Amino acid sequence: MSIIQAVSSAYKQNAAEKQQISQKTLAAMAATFLAIFLLIAPEMAMAEPWDDVAQSILDIFTGGLARTLAIIAIIACGVMAMVGKLSWQWVIYIVVGLCLIFGAAAIADFFIGAAGG
Repeated sequence: MSIIQAVSSAYKQNAAEKQQISQKTLAAMAATFLAIFLLIAPEMAMAEPWDDVAQSILDIFTGGLARTLAIIAIIACGVMAMVGKLSWQWVIYIVVGLCLIFGAAAIADFFIGAAGG
């Protein structure tokens, strides 16, 4: 047996061992995820904690801090327009972004109402 054949044989054997390890790892990961899901399933049925988290995120995006940042962005646009350094493309981006952020609830209610929900 030549050296090249020996190296090739060892390489093939090593590749087969790696494939077996990865299959065992995949099976262990799948079993772990299944066990975690079965442990969490009762909490998922009670959606109250998720509602609280979602409401907190909504309050962050539409609350006082977001309103203050929106006012600062509009003031910055006004100052830049005053000195002639404003790209009107940025104004459109800012206005559309603010309309989507602060009008998100009305937009969602419109689509939910239109869908009959």
